Amino acid sequence: METATKLVEIAKRLYDKNMNAALGGNVSIRLGDEIVITPAGINKGFMTDDDVVVVDIEGNKLRGNGTPSSEGKMHYEIYKGRPDVNAIIHAHPRFAVGFALAHREIPDDILPEATILLGYVPCLPYVTPSTIELACEVAEGLAHRNAVLMANHGAITVGADLEEAYNRMELLEQTCMSVVYATVLGSVHHIPEAEMEFFVDNFGLKREG
Repeated sequence: METATKLVEIAKRLYDKNMNAALGGNVSIRLGDEIVITPAGINKGFMTDDDVVVVDIEGNKLRGNGTPSSEGKMHYEIYKGRPDVNAIIHAHPRFAVGFALAHREIPDDILPEATILLGYVPCLPYVTPSTIELACEVAEGLAHRNAVLMANHGAITVGADLEEAYNRMELLEQTCMSVVYATVLGSVHHIPEAEMEFFVDNFGLKREG
């Protein structure tokens, strides 16, 4: 079972990989009826186990010295709708945030690994941060997906555990970076439509649109 130590490790990894800066980003894991989440007002690259906070599914604080992340509502609403999800990462990777600022989506037919692990990644409309309205929009956006971008804000990935959620965030950032480079070089060429059936048949890809 994952622990607060693992949460701190992942939070520091995100910081070291330039996917969060200053006080930004938040990470959580679900342990039974409890949620372990990063605190508000602290640089996630310098956290310790003593800094993490434990809450219930409604965000009521159970244990810990700090205040639960102000973006915790997103985590709680996602967990309510996704019993298969036990870890959530909200981060601000440079290229992914660039896509969020440009209100750009990531299609599911550009890179095989992204097709398998991420699928289609939409950019959700802008909603005021830390509000229940944003939490509900993100939860709806992730109802059948593994990652979303939030306009003018950042990115969220989910997983069965923290490593899966982290790998999806890292891959999302790499994919955004690759699209930017391809655009500079000319254009992004998509995987032929007929070839996409391979991912549907072998990896359970559910296509949208």
